[in-house]
Amino acid sequence: MNYLVPAWHRLLDDWSWTIPRIEFDDAVSHIKTFQENQVPYSLVITDYQPQLSTKLNQLTISPLQILNVFDYLQGVNHQDNQVVTYRDLNWPADAQFDFTSFRVVVLVKGQLYARITFDTQGKILWVDYFVNDKHTRRLLLDSRGFISREELFNDQDQPTQHIYYDEQGYWRIKHDLSTDQIEVNNLFSDLTKHLHYTHLSDLLTEVIQDHLLNHFDRDNDHLVVTLDDQAKVGPDKYLQYQPLFSLSRWHPYQQNLAKINDKSHSNLALLADNDETRELIKKQTGLDAPIIPLFQSRFNLGHSQRLSQERIGLFIENMTDEEVHQAVELIYQRLVKKPTAEALTILTYSIEKMQLAQNCINQLKENHQGEFILASEAPDEVEEILTEQTSIPTLDIDAQRITTPAEIGRQFDSLRIVIDWGPTVDEFLQITAISTGIPQLCRQSNRQVKDYQNGVICPTISDINQGLDYFLGNLKHWNQSLVYDVQLMNQYSAAELMTKWQTLFKK
Repeated sequence: MNYLVPAWHRLLDDWSWTIPRIEFDDAVSHIKTFQENQVPYSLVITDYQPQLSTKLNQLTISPLQILNVFDYLQGVNHQDNQVVTYRDLNWPADAQFDFTSFRVVVLVKGQLYARITFDTQGKILWVDYFVNDKHTRRLLLDSRGFISREELFNDQDQPTQHIYYDEQGYWRIKHDLSTDQIEVNNLFSDLTKHLHYTHLSDLLTEVIQDHLLNHFDRDNDHLVVTLDDQAKVGPDKYLQYQPLFSLSRWHPYQQNLAKINDKSHSNLALLADNDETRELIKKQTGLDAPIIPLFQSRFNLGHSQRLSQERIGLFIENMTDEEVHQAVELIYQRLVKKPTAEALTILTYSIEKMQLAQNCINQLKENHQGEFILASEAPDEVEEILTEQTSIPTLDIDAQRITTPAEIGRQFDSLRIVIDWGPTVDEFLQITAISTGIPQLCRQSNRQVKDYQNGVICPTISDINQGLDYFLGNLKHWNQSLVYDVQLMNQYSAAELMTKWQTLFKK
């Protein structure tokens, strides 16, 4: 059996203000490879995750087994869900319920009594209680349908204690946040070795070693642990299982890498997500870690060759503001000469860079006032007349923020070429481009892009024009790039990545 210990720390946020964003995680990528190849795996969950079932549904993850530290401590041994509504909670007889767009506000005698917050699926995330308008406590609900944790707050609205409950409403453990001390309910003394622990990590480690991984077979089982400095359980606690530590740029790992390097240098097994991570590992430990890319290729060729207009994708997430402005101005000069032949879509992940993209478009309008009209802005009658009289070109320039893997697939379907001119290549974007079969323009050489095959290396922004000229308006070079990308797809397929995993496990 393959056991994976992910670095999942965050709870679900209040969806009323949560901004959708794309998230990457090495454990999820490894799991997807296992699932694609129908290889069984189990999850070892070390953090408190009351919305785990919702998270797994959102990620379309189906582990054979879930070994959950807090499930053990709270006496929960199933994944079945039951429906819980706000009416199932105990309320004063004269409570009034005010329904807003995102939550329910509970009033008693005209005073704020509680506030109920829901997740995107309509399940209760938590209930906040107030006394004289002061936040006093919060009840967190497990997505399976029971009150899982109570949080107590001081006068400064800071949490002071966490109390964990079972499905029957009995408290199991209490965690004092100021001292980190743990108290176990003596009614459940058979759960743990002690009734008091100095640190929460001591209790978590005991549960992992004595109850979750007590049947771990070192000859036949494999443990893959995401190395993460935020983990409550130290990486040295896993060394007895001869784990494979997964290191990636998605989680900080420098501190914990130093810890395990001091304790177990000779047989330390490390896994890197890319060349950059491997070099950092080698610099810190002297060890040469193998690489398994986190993103699979998927044979999902785009349809840009069916479109008369060639759309350029400019990915700006890792570029500076000045670089973005220069690149947009350079591409504008192309578009204004052949407005019906080429178009531009500025792509990014974050809200901040999306704002930058909009600013670049607005700056184009200011700097080149009267020289063009955006296709997305419907002209009024006067502008339409002026356009017809002076032949002002209409340019197709827009900005799109990528928040899901499906969204990037939709955007790439109509792109003819993508520019990723950041100091480091975005791996997810790169594999998507390969899977879609479109060429890439990059600042530095890398193992996925071969110069003048499936892309062009452009050391300066002005070189981007040369790369665009090579692939746009010329299907011969574009088709050569497509053929090269199809060959690369095989190297990054789920089956090929699984072969790499099998080689590692044999070691």
